[in-house]
Amino acid sequence: MQHNPLLLPIAKILRNSPQAISEYDLFQQLAFDDNDLKLPTDPSSDLTLFRRHFLVMNALYQLQPVFWEEGLSLSISALKIELTPRQNKVDKTLTSPDADEGIRSYYLDWNEFLKSDQESVDTLLDSFWQRYYKIDEAEHALATLGLKEGTDTNSIRRRYQQLASQHHPDKGGDPEQFIKIREAYEVLVCIRQ
Repeated sequence: MQHNPLLLPIAKILRNSPQAISEYDLFQQLAFDDNDLKLPTDPSSDLTLFRRHFLVMNALYQLQPVFWEEGLSLSISALKIELTPRQNKVDKTLTSPDADEGIRSYYLDWNEFLKSDQESVDTLLDSFWQRYYKIDEAEHALATLGLKEGTDTNSIRRRYQQLASQHHPDKGGDPEQFIKIREAYEVLVCIRQ
């Protein structure tokens, strides 16, 4: 595996941090030299930001087993990076049960860093924003139907039928509200397929 120049600086920051820090905080504490890291020269480009992010996450996932051997647990997420004493010294599993092994494998694969280019980063960001907008649309649709997150498909259909009959223009209902209800139902049906 390629040597990540951020391993030692990140390990030092984590050892000296009395509380959890975010990835942004970690960025602020690291002295990035884009030339030494072979990053594009435009620090505002998406490719540069992606590569910085990748280097940080790669270093964190490489450090995780090192800290584990020392009796420490390293929790990794963009919003909360935390080094804590391991609760169960007998436990042999490196990561928590809810850890996504796919993400861990991705960031430990140095080829993902090497093959990253502007086009692949643009595709990745587009995919992220599409998922984000779907989540946002779903939350709005659930609110329109007066439902909560986790409502099953049958309950959504029943609630839609109830509201649609109540607001249907042929029954004296508000046409605009009927359209909003129909659109909300369609969003939720499409997302669940």
